[in-house]
Amino acid sequence: MKKNKYINGVLPMLLMNFSIGSVYCWTLFKEYVLTYTGFENWVVEWCFSLAILFLGMTAAFGGKIVEKSVKISSWITFFAFTSGWLLTGFGIQIKSPFLTILGFGVVQGLGLGFGYLTPVKTLMIWFDKRKGFAAGLAITGFGLAGVIANPIIAGFLETVPIYTVFYVLSGIYGLALFVATLLIYRPESTENPMLTGKVNVKQLILNKKFILLWIALFINISCGLALISQEKQIYHLIGINSISVVVIFCSINAVGNLLGRLCMASLQDKLDYKYIPYYLMAAFSLVVCFIAVTLPTVLAVTVIMIFVVQFFFGCGFSCLPNILHQNYGMSQLATVHGLMLSAWAAAGLFGNQLAAFIIRSHSLGVLYLVLGTLFVIELVVLIVWARVVRRNGTVTS
Repeated sequence: MKKNKYINGVLPMLLMNFSIGSVYCWTLFKEYVLTYTGFENWVVEWCFSLAILFLGMTAAFGGKIVEKSVKISSWITFFAFTSGWLLTGFGIQIKSPFLTILGFGVVQGLGLGFGYLTPVKTLMIWFDKRKGFAAGLAITGFGLAGVIANPIIAGFLETVPIYTVFYVLSGIYGLALFVATLLIYRPESTENPMLTGKVNVKQLILNKKFILLWIALFINISCGLALISQEKQIYHLIGINSISVVVIFCSINAVGNLLGRLCMASLQDKLDYKYIPYYLMAAFSLVVCFIAVTLPTVLAVTVIMIFVVQFFFGCGFSCLPNILHQNYGMSQLATVHGLMLSAWAAAGLFGNQLAAFIIRSHSLGVLYLVLGTLFVIELVVLIVWARVVRRNGTVTS
């Protein structure tokens, strides 16, 4: 059968991201895990933090495997992700903190890293004339998982034991990843490979342009994860205790995340300077956080603030590949993209733990003040980064 971009690009991407994007639903699981197992709170916090750490580090070091073969990286995703969910369920069932953290944080995290990176360059080659849209579409699938999975998971949690939920979902996600692996195909790039040649990792990560962009991405991801990982707890603190209402708000904000990924990446295709959405990202995010500082317990303000931050959290991910393409070319994009996603790994440790500490020890107002200050730093870093880019030029126009 002749290969085409929808059957061999878009469909496997959606199936893959539908599965791995469920990591953002962990906020719904936490209280059920604690209630059933009696674990201390740090166990469930580190499950999520380590999942994001291993996602980012796997992407950073797995880029060369993705460059070599999307089939190999897809099979790794299938085995690691489904095994991770099965092991998590088993760890919860026998009430083992070690196996629960190993399953969700480490084994699943390996699958997340390969699964996240695999579809991006593939779709950018299939949609050669609309690379921003392609990257946004690939990364939108990751955000779409939260919209789809939140109500499904909430329904399971109300009807079956918590460990059974992980067993059932491992089967559903395993089937989706298996089909995605069979279908996915990456055509050869039409871009001149001489534009970049081989990536010198040491020179790349020590380059000022790379470092500044890494810092900006780290801040944006840290702030986004701070809210995602504690979203349910934030609503509880302002008086919303109904799980169905919390799920509605979580789903609304997941839609914001999704829209930010697709809309801003599509806008990016129309811009000569691909980093402009990052300016909007920092500016709008800092404004809503500082507004929330003054009204930290008002539900409408909280929902709008989280929605806007999640919108631009998605923007940060979806606009990154096209920024990297403009600055480093296409031939080693997966490698450069993976290295940049080490910022996600670091943010996975920092953002979640920062938010958990502030909520436990201080107040929501302090959390929003800290996040707003971080966004101010991000904006300054991006201004400096843009000056470096204008001075040094880009690989593609």
